[in-house]
Amino acid sequence: MTIHEMYEMFILEQEYRNNSPVTISWYKDQLTEFFDWLISEDPADLNLLKFKQYGVFLKSQTKRNGDKLSSSSVHGAMRAVKAFYNFCIGEDYLDDFSRQLRLPKVHSKEQLILDDQEILLLLKVLDNSAARNNQRNRCFVLLMLDSGLRRGEIPRININDISFPTRSMIVRGKGSKQRLIPMGEKTCSQLLDYRLRFRSAAGGSEPFFLDQNGNRCSDNLVKLVFQRLKEETGIERLHPHLLRHTFATYYLADGGDLETLRLILGHSNIHTTQMYLHLAFNLKLQRSRHNSHIDKLYENIV
Repeated sequence: MTIHEMYEMFILEQEYRNNSPVTISWYKDQLTEFFDWLISEDPADLNLLKFKQYGVFLKSQTKRNGDKLSSSSVHGAMRAVKAFYNFCIGEDYLDDFSRQLRLPKVHSKEQLILDDQEILLLLKVLDNSAARNNQRNRCFVLLMLDSGLRRGEIPRININDISFPTRSMIVRGKGSKQRLIPMGEKTCSQLLDYRLRFRSAAGGSEPFFLDQNGNRCSDNLVKLVFQRLKEETGIERLHPHLLRHTFATYYLADGGDLETLRLILGHSNIHTTQMYLHLAFNLKLQRSRHNSHIDKLYENIV
């Protein structure tokens, strides 16, 4: 069996598991770049040495602006390659060396959420934008920033999914799983304004958001909106998932509980949600001064 045939089986497995089109497309993009680097159809080249060499290669790569790829970008690319390796090992296409497949670390100094000033800048750019679809784009951002939606979940929203009286929404996530999420007052108000201005005659299962041609908006459209916002705000690391990270971190830092956050985000495993605990803790430290019990005791020693 060639590497290409193994790849086709891997993608077929993702489709069989009902993984979202966005996830499958991401695997295809990442693995295509890996295969372009590998330049081989021999399964013998899918070994531990090549895995590590590819990680080193990615660390040396630069973006269009001349900056090196962030450690989180390298980590994400290697995560896709590791998933492919593990699939091949599980299908007995390769010998089992899965325990040695370690992903490169993400540098803790890289900021994984937007701070308050960056959030305000993003919202200000949206408020002042003269773009034709600015109201729609503002809704895109607020749904991710205030309710933690994934990029690929926004195009699936239908008219009857949103309940304005209860400020809640049905979201179709990965594997077509549905969940009910709450919305903030500002987000709900913006959605209602968009509905009344542009979708007042629509109903039922008709799409909530449309593109410039009057069709259901696509995942690629949301991606393009964020590329434009990155240029307008100057926030180089701005991307849709960063807003989801920001929502989750602020939710926990403001006193939300982990299990409720798991349900809101649509995580099947709470271990995935736990990644936000240390981010929320760091945010709390930045927000407030440590109230030392020892300091209080010393105040009484006079």
